[in-house]
Amino acid sequence: MSSPAKEASASPWQQLLRNTQFRWLFTGNITMFTGFAATILLRSLLAWQLTGDEMSLAYINLVSAGCMFVTSIFSGAVIDRFERRRLMMIAQCLILVAEFSVMLLLVTGHLTFSLLMVSAFSSSVAFPFIMPSSTAMLVAAVGRPVLGKATALMSAGANVARMVSPAVVGILADLAGMAASYVFLITLHLFSLFCTFNLNPSLASGPGRGAFLGEIREGFTYLYRHKPVALCIAFGLIPTLIVVPLQNLLVVFVDEVWDHSGSGLGIMMGAMGVGGLLGSLLMALTRDGSLVKPMLTSALALGIFLLLFSHTPWFWLATVFMVGIYACSVLSQTLVQTGVQLMTADHMRGRITTMTLMSYGLAPLGTIPLAFASKHIGAPWAMTIAAVLMLIAVIAMGSLSRGFRQIDARAKVG
Repeated sequence: MSSPAKEASASPWQQLLRNTQFRWLFTGNITMFTGFAATILLRSLLAWQLTGDEMSLAYINLVSAGCMFVTSIFSGAVIDRFERRRLMMIAQCLILVAEFSVMLLLVTGHLTFSLLMVSAFSSSVAFPFIMPSSTAMLVAAVGRPVLGKATALMSAGANVARMVSPAVVGILADLAGMAASYVFLITLHLFSLFCTFNLNPSLASGPGRGAFLGEIREGFTYLYRHKPVALCIAFGLIPTLIVVPLQNLLVVFVDEVWDHSGSGLGIMMGAMGVGGLLGSLLMALTRDGSLVKPMLTSALALGIFLLLFSHTPWFWLATVFMVGIYACSVLSQTLVQTGVQLMTADHMRGRITTMTLMSYGLAPLGTIPLAFASKHIGAPWAMTIAAVLMLIAVIAMGSLSRGFRQIDARAKVG
């Protein structure tokens, strides 16, 4: 066992590597994100194969968005009142049951689009309990001095998972079939559950501060009274309303524009992970002094990459543009999350973090108009219109919103 003096002299990275609880959290987080990335790809492929209709992609993501939004309203207050490890395990078991049911129905030939929607409902209900619980447990597991390094590692691991999983699962679906892909997916979720089982119980601090509904209402009231925080979250939602639907409709681009199969979708989604990792590195290189300027710059660059992506006739060049899209997206979202944390009072951070997740739950709603437009004018022109509208919204918020321009001052940067 390491002595206190030796532990104190260790670098932050050494402290994290020696921390058993962090290793279980880190491993479980990578496995979980690998599974979620695989689920998104497989669900899109199955919906497309079962219906051949762009609107089916919109409907299934509408279910996911609605469930995530509604669940996120109260999940933060639940997490603050109950043992987090147990909540995570219950949510992970729900996901396992949903995915195993899809695999069983697929193998027996009884899978329908309606039953696939039920699976999407179950997974979306579970997710808002897993991520905030994991984040809260990370603080207790590593402590504040190395929390920044731990968060960076967790984010990098998630992006690597997003990079590797879709390519592997797409190729596996082509070579061995969808059933084998679901066996791989269920194995991932089982191992993630095993990692959670090995964590220490995590009781919420200060339970029972007030009435349950009152605590939920307090989060919304806080956003109303602190406009820069609310506007920061709203700004983060603007590109997300485009990027998330793009991911959901990517199967249409791959199939109809570039005439590639499941492996092509896996490669394209792997490019998202590469872009996410690049975005994390760009965040590390971003100079302190302003949040607003790099937020605006990354969002505008994202819009330009979207326009280029929409009209390139070459699959591999589109893959390069996809890397740029997700690099800008991750950089923008990381800056938004940093701003929210810096501006939010300590006693409200848990609920505001859940509010941020709730806003991301709205993002798949953008799939509906994009899917409708794709069906009538084609995916490239539908994405072009969306990118132009996004650029207009970003420019308008940056130039016209006084509260948005106050973010740097309220976050005490610069």
